This record gives sequence, structure tokens and C-alpha cells, in this order.
Amino acid sequence: MKGKYGSIPEKLGTGFCILLLILMSLIVIIQVFSRYLFNHSFVWAEELVRYLMIWMVLIGAALVQSKNEHIRIDFFPRMAGARGGRIMDTVFRLCTLFFLTIIIVKGVKSAYFNRLFESSGLRISMIWPYLAIPVGGIFIGIYTATDTVRDLYRLFAWPAEKLEEYDREKKREYNKNI
Repeated sequence: MKGKYGSIPEKLGTGFCILLLILMSLIVIIQVFSRYLFNHSFVWAEELVRYLMIWMVLIGAALVQSKNEHIRIDFFPRMAGARGGRIMDTVFRLCTLFFLTIIIVKGVKSAYFNRLFESSGLRISMIWPYLAIPVGGIFIGIYTATDTVRDLYRLFAWPAEKLEEYDREKKREYNKNI
């Protein structure tokens, strides 16, 4: 269920990314002032900002996927017409889901392996930074799977004219927002 600014998970993800960005900015500002004004730097600051950025990027990638706005070359799907383009998009999404499955499995294994190690500055378990990979992959996968199911429904249930009209409307909306 989407409102004016997206669904509840999208709002939560956006809020989380905003919070991480504010936190990273504050830590960097404090670190710079501390280093140049007091000649003292915090050992943990750079490391914490790095880990927060990893989380922000992966959650942000899921948010971009929720709006289907990742950069891509859509020349061939547009040339293939409404039905052909939808088939190509579905195949691309299935390939993405296959890739995400590998990322998630390897990310879980990596996080599990690194749970025993400690970060040098923060002294936290390395499971926390490594968990960003499977968590981000799961969120991206959920949005990709949702789009795949929606496109398969439209492909098989909608007539070609309705698909073409929908694509024209999306193109008008896209051009209006540019």
C-alpha cells in the first residue's frame, strides 16, 4: 500500500538512511574539529563512518530498487514493444534474483565467519558490518521479486493494448519529472 511518499517499508528505509547520513556527518565534523582544534583524534570515528556508509549504501540500493530506478540500458526492451520489453525485463529481474541469491548466501557465510573477529577501533564483532551484505540483498530481492510477479501478471493477464497504454503513461510521467 503506497501513499504519497511510498510504502511504509520505503519510508522506514528512507528515514534510516537519513539518520545514518546525519550521524556520519556529525561524526566527521566532530573528528575534524577535534583533530585540528584539540590535536586529538578518535580512533573509532573513521571506522564507524565506514561501517555506517556500507549500511546506508545497501539500504539505499534497496530503496532505489523499490522505485525501479537503478541505472540500466533499456534500448532493446523499448524496441521490443510492450510485451517483448516486459519479457526482457522479467528475464533481467530473474537474473538479478539469481545474482542476489548468491550475494545473500555468500554474505551470510562471510558474516558468520567474521563474527569471531573484532574491529580494531570500535572493538565490536565484525558480524555487524558484514551483515549489511545479506540484509541489503534481501531487501533488494524482495523489491525485485515483487516487480517480477507484478510484471508476470501484467504480461499474461493484460491485453497488449493495455500494456502499451501503461508504458505510454509511465513514459509521460517520467518525462514530466525530468
